[in-house]
Amino acid sequence: MHISSSYPLYCGEARSRWYSYPPPYYSGGNWYYATPWLWYDGDPHGSYTYSQWQSKIVTRMNQPAPVTVTMWGDYSVTAGTGTINAQFRNDSTATMAGRVLFVITEDSLYYTGAPNGDLWHNHVARDYIPNQNGQFVSISAGDSLTVTYGFTIQAGWDENRCDIIAFIQDTQLQADSTKEIWQGGIKPVMELIPGVEEHEVEIAPIYAVTTAPNPCVRNTSFQFDLPIGTDYRIDIYDVSGRRVRSLPGFTHQISGSVNWDLTNEQGAKVGAGIYLYRFTSEVLNTSGKVVVR
Repeated sequence: MHISSSYPLYCGEARSRWYSYPPPYYSGGNWYYATPWLWYDGDPHGSYTYSQWQSKIVTRMNQPAPVTVTMWGDYSVTAGTGTINAQFRNDSTATMAGRVLFVITEDSLYYTGAPNGDLWHNHVARDYIPNQNGQFVSISAGDSLTVTYGFTIQAGWDENRCDIIAFIQDTQLQADSTKEIWQGGIKPVMELIPGVEEHEVEIAPIYAVTTAPNPCVRNTSFQFDLPIGTDYRIDIYDVSGRRVRSLPGFTHQISGSVNWDLTNEQGAKVGAGIYLYRFTSEVLNTSGKVVVR
């Protein structure tokens, strides 16, 4: 996110949420809030060094969690509104008291002139539901609780890149500035559509790109639907913005699929990490990411 309202990805609630923790950066006798900075559990575990972030996040994600999260809901494309539900089951042997938070994020945002030289912005906080303070809950051992909220996808957000993240967090601030997040879940907004809606007018076809498997180990496939006879190009970049592979093509049928064997232009295997792609054509221009393990 951007912490200054002068930048386009600014979210006031995200800034307030960030400022609810102690500042991470000490310089010249003062503490400061600094970006870019890796935060999880409300603690500044990282630094300006992007290369350190992935291993820290993977290590944290591999720790056992005392909570199981299940998410479901509904979403109307025409109205831009929906409902999200998250059930939190306490799998521990003690009562769990904390705060449940929901946040809408938008992924794979690309633009030039961004601060700090970052061209790609992923999981950008767009809106906290109902706000950045969340809802206090108490769940007995072995019991579960469901929290439900309505949400709106604002004009200008790409609903195909929007996710809803739900998590439950301890209220106690530990000595290392940690507020333990016990578990979280993520649900793409477009997966909440209950079915094809009936309309009196003809709806133009929706073109999209999906990748599977993702995360991937040996290869991944880009799958898409385009009109027959359409030229397209898939450019794949590393997190520094350097292009590592281009996959141009031409559609001979509506449904297309392009395999990436995880090699660069020189034929060498790329390393583990996050790679970003841009899909360009006459009818569809979109972007996303691929996680290589």
